[in-house]
Amino acid sequence: MNALSHREIDTQMSLVRKSIAKHLGFELRPGQEIAGKQMLRRCVVEMPTGEGKTAATVFPAAALARTHRNVLIATANDYLASRDAEWMRRTYEDLGLSVGCVTALSSEKQRVEAYGCSITYGALREFSFDFLRSSLNQHENTHDRGLPTFAFDALLIDEADSILIDEARTPMIITAPTKGIDPSSEACYRWAAEFAPTLQISDDFVQTETMGAIALTRTGHQKFIRASMPPTIKPLTTTEIIHAIERAIWVNENMRPDHDYVISDNCVCLVDEYTGRKSTDRKFGSGIQQAIEARERLTLTPESQSIAQISIQEFVSKFKHLSGITATAAEDRHELYRVYRLDLKIVPPHQPSQRRELEPQVARSDQEKLQQIADETKCVLQQNRAVLIGTCSIAQSEVLSDFFDTQSIEHVVLNAKNHEQEAGIIALAGQPQRVTIATNMAGRGTDIPLDPKVAEAGGLHVIVSQKHAAKRIDLQLQGRCARAGDPGTTRTFIGAKDSIFQQALGDDQANRFAKTALKAKDSWICRQAEEAQRVVTGMHRKQRERLAQHESEVAKTLTSIGLDPHLDPLPSDT
Repeated sequence: MNALSHREIDTQMSLVRKSIAKHLGFELRPGQEIAGKQMLRRCVVEMPTGEGKTAATVFPAAALARTHRNVLIATANDYLASRDAEWMRRTYEDLGLSVGCVTALSSEKQRVEAYGCSITYGALREFSFDFLRSSLNQHENTHDRGLPTFAFDALLIDEADSILIDEARTPMIITAPTKGIDPSSEACYRWAAEFAPTLQISDDFVQTETMGAIALTRTGHQKFIRASMPPTIKPLTTTEIIHAIERAIWVNENMRPDHDYVISDNCVCLVDEYTGRKSTDRKFGSGIQQAIEARERLTLTPESQSIAQISIQEFVSKFKHLSGITATAAEDRHELYRVYRLDLKIVPPHQPSQRRELEPQVARSDQEKLQQIADETKCVLQQNRAVLIGTCSIAQSEVLSDFFDTQSIEHVVLNAKNHEQEAGIIALAGQPQRVTIATNMAGRGTDIPLDPKVAEAGGLHVIVSQKHAAKRIDLQLQGRCARAGDPGTTRTFIGAKDSIFQQALGDDQANRFAKTALKAKDSWICRQAEEAQRVVTGMHRKQRERLAQHESEVAKTLTSIGLDPHLDPLPSDT
């Protein structure tokens, strides 16, 4: 792409500045203008929470779109895409630009119209899936209908670290159902779901590594051979039955209801670990979906096969211009450059942050932690302030909610089970005496308006109830308070039995750690929690590296034999 001249940049900035003042009622701050100009380069801009990243993105989007380029603005989720597109619509239209938005609920007609606009908002996954669908149409010689061919001109990414780092571990895959599950396979799935819980780890099966493959031991094989099985299974081979048992064990060991998935309308729906939201367009592969359905006694959906796929790294690399903005990218700056060739540019805050981070609170048991959080919440409410409590999963949010009920603490819960109420819950989360328990849904892009009385009393108090796998996610949650010069406080609670220790150490070592922590100093436990978080972050980084390497090797292999690496993918276990 041809770079804009300094004169063109100044002219475009003047137009954007006037339009924002006219339609949004505020002046762009110097930091927002600096961020916007930086996004005309190939980089990720780090800008503190509450500094107006959404408005800062208007300038680079408008400047690129006015030079006859198609601009996609990727957000962390559908809610933010719809909100930002509608919020900025009049500003863009005043500049002579059209605005579209695609979400999971958009029809094909709505998608075609949205992509025909100058600027299109949407979650990156929606963009990538639409690219795959468009490619499939062309591959099948149906290019005269359906989605348009992607221009791949410019991509601006809001919450860039979340999209480029956190979501990069999971490729985008379009699947097609195979024939319905035959009676033998269905009977095997259901029998395995009942048989698997009777087996004991170490004695009957082993797991090769954390979250790794399951393998029956000799004792496990003997129990399987002696087990009573329904006659419907007989047409299957011994190997097929063993694989079904090992899948069922893997599900029992690793897939947690109301954490990794929820049951919605009698269907298994994935929950994204970083956003806390339901992923309606994704299913587990390699028989895992059916194994979960069998465990939950649901109707088994047909097994599916991959017909198109692409990784986030591959998708974003197709754009002629790529830049992003976020509040938490510094700790991953090296990965952003190594993988995407994106420099990091840091924009200082408009005014010093008023956020006070209080000393972490340590608990030796889950019950002790629940009581500590309840006591702190009561104390803050007495100050006529508001409280936001972040949890790592739906299950944790519900456990905390139940405990608050016993403590007579009025509160609301925001998680993937009631996501349709998100806007209303967030709008009231800054009111006096308001307590909101939320999963990571409230961690990114969420602007909680403070009631003047709350601001005067000390602002929003944010409680991090448990360290997340990535420190950036904790920082995003803490960033919901003390935004744009407002006051606010935050405190992290650390439990000796927190899941971060299980993720970093494995179950056995985590159990030994919990016993040691009973007599350990709080400072030592805090240091161990920080180290566990670093270990898990490193593990996830290695997973992303392996995925990128695998994708590259597969693409080379398929290309060498004349196949399309996106439309003729090898089988994937994702």
